[in-house]
This record gives sequence, C-alpha cells and structure tokens, in this order.
Amino acid sequence: MGGCQERKSSSGYLLLLGLLLGIRAGPPVRAQEPSTFADQAIIERLLDSNDAPALSCSIEPQKPFLDFAFRFEVTYTVHCPLRSFEKRASTVWVYARVTPEGAKPQLRGESYRVPEATATATPGKQAVEMTGGFAAGEGQYKVEVLVADQETGRVTLKSWSAHVTRASRQRDAQVAIPHNMVMPLAARPRPFWLDASGKGLHLTVLLNAAPMDPRSPKLQAWDRAFLLESLSSLLGQIPCASVRLRAINLDQQREVYRQDDFDDSGFVKLSDALRSLELGTISAQVLQNRSGWMEMLVDFANQEVSAAHPSDAVIILGPRSHYNAAVSRQWLKGRETSKPQFCYFEYLPGAIRFSQLPDTLSNLTRRLDGAVYQMYSPGDLAHAIQKMLARVQPTASPPSASPPADSRWPPRPAPTQ
Repeated sequence: MGGCQERKSSSGYLLLLGLLLGIRAGPPVRAQEPSTFADQAIIERLLDSNDAPALSCSIEPQKPFLDFAFRFEVTYTVHCPLRSFEKRASTVWVYARVTPEGAKPQLRGESYRVPEATATATPGKQAVEMTGGFAAGEGQYKVEVLVADQETGRVTLKSWSAHVTRASRQRDAQVAIPHNMVMPLAARPRPFWLDASGKGLHLTVLLNAAPMDPRSPKLQAWDRAFLLESLSSLLGQIPCASVRLRAINLDQQREVYRQDDFDDSGFVKLSDALRSLELGTISAQVLQNRSGWMEMLVDFANQEVSAAHPSDAVIILGPRSHYNAAVSRQWLKGRETSKPQFCYFEYLPGAIRFSQLPDTLSNLTRRLDGAVYQMYSPGDLAHAIQKMLARVQPTASPPSASPPADSRWPPRPAPTQ
C-alpha cells in the first residue's frame, strides 16, 4: 500500500496545476468526470508527477463493504489540518484514478470549500475531513488519489491496491456490478416513476440524514450513498401517486432538503444537499436550544396528522438515532382519522443491532400507533416494504385526477426559514 509522497516545486508542475485549476475554478460541484480530454490529460500528468509541492494532508483507505444496492463500496477519508491552508478559506479538489485489473483507468473528482481557521481555536487542533469513493464489483483495483489546494497548488498523493471480494457469509449475495467494473457512488440501480393508475400511495418521507455509525460526528460519502440507495429502493418498490420528501439532521436541528413534489430528478438535488453536511458545523443557536431537535420532530408529526389532505403513509427512513428521549403524548395533536399511517424503517449497523433501548424515532412512531421495521441488510428492507404495503391502503382517486391548485397533495407547509 503506497503512502503519501512529498514533492518539490517546479515551474513545469505549477504550470500544469495552474492550467487545471484555471479550467476548474468556480464553486464546488458534485462528483464528476473531467469535462474534456485536455482536463483528463492534465490530471493524469499531475497524478504521475514527481515534483509537486506537498500539502500536509493524509489519505486513509477504508475496507470495501457490500451496500444496500448490492454493490461494493471502496472508500477513503482525507484528513487536513486547517493550518495547512494558512488560516484562509480554500477550495480543495480531490481526484481519484481507479484502474481495474486488466482494464483502462477511470478518473473522477469532487471539490470542497474548506473554511478558514478561527482565531480562538487551539493551534493545530482544527481539521477537516473529506470522504470519497466508488462502487465496484468483485476484483482487484489500483486506487490513486490526488488532493490539491486550488490557492497554492500544493498536493497530497496516495496509491494503494484494493482487493474486493465477498465474505463467506455473503456468498449467496448477487453482486449488482460485474467483476472488475467501476461505477460512481451516486449512480442508482433503478429510476423512480410515479404511479398514474390511481392505485398509488400518497407518501411523505422523513429522511433522517444521519451517519450509519451513531458515534460519527458527521455524514461521510458512504453514509450519503446509503441514504440515497435505501430511498431509491423504497420508492422503486412502493407504487406512489405522490411523494413529499423532507431530509433533516437532528444534531444541526435543520431541514437539509425539502421537495413537496419529489420525482426522479430530485435525487440529484438531494445528493447535493446531503454533501452540505460533510463539513457542517453546529451553530451557537443550536447549542443554546438543547431541545430543538425534539421540537422539530414534534412539529413535523403534528403537521402530518392535522393536514387537510393527509398522506396515506409517513415513512421515517434512516439509521437508528443516538437520541433516545421519550415523546410525551401531550405534545402530539389528537388524530381525527386513521391517516396517515406512520412507519419507521430503522437501519441498525452490526455494532448496535443488539441494543434493546429504542431511539426517539421509534418512540414517536409507536406514540402515533405506527409500525417500526428494523433493517440489518438489504433483504430486511425488501421484507419491511412488503409488510408496510399490507398495512397501508391508498386513498381512492381517479387515475388522472389532480388536486385543486389551492389544495396541494400533500399540502405544502410554510417555507422553513
């Protein structure tokens, strides 16, 4: 496994990096391939360069794992002390070149906006982490990662070999990507269509945009992939007449993304919004309002049960929360109808799957007479969807009926400030 390599400055190297960063200057964007052959040639030469000035960052490969789309995820973490950027904000480019055994290399990149160090911080203690990766089938891969500071032209390089194979307990799993093939993590296995037959469900989804590991302080690339995969699988298997989506982060007490008429194109916007949590910080206002996360959940539940046109089902989807406070029945509005039905699709990673203490989302769901479906694997998700469909019946409506212009379904609440 290769390590980070320091380089010495040279005019030829700086010219190459200047060309690349001049082409790529602008706001951060989501994962992408180089837009032109010229871009790719410059990046390839930078990856092969022996004279780059060093950026004081480290790159840590993670162990490949099988995800909820039955693909292997090969991921890495970039760790950079803020002192590396000389107390100023900076744009950092992370490019990865992946070469499957016996095949041509593939190149993709992503940008991040790194904040400046605060004057009150302990010197050397502030740092940022950036995560990336790709989806793959079984096989052998050479991975090379380039981290470049746009403002100074300094870089960190690392290369390693990734051996991807099923564990003994995964031998029966049908891997969705062929041997020695690479795909972007953002790619989804199936598109999502609304059901126009009149038999689909009016659905509200509350996405718990939290890390799979409750001990992790922030969302990583593999966490974003899990949220998008599980949402895609959910909507791909449930006939939906309409979908209203809200993605929230309880720690930051904020709505990360909202789309009242969610469709397939919304996945791209949701993915971009989830990336905003990568380097997210907790505001002083959040720290002062310790119960704000509970107030947000209770407000959401009360809006759903009192809506003029309630959804058929409200699905809470995501990892088990690290919050376990109980929700008082006195905080919740009384229900006049059986709709919406509440369902919590709760993912439990191996480290906490035997925990007996329910989290707050489980407690809220049961307070609303809902069902909690615990998931340990992709198969559990598919089984839980079938259980939910047996429980929830769609609201009868003509196949081509549209709600009145002033009565959207689901109703559109006032915008969040």
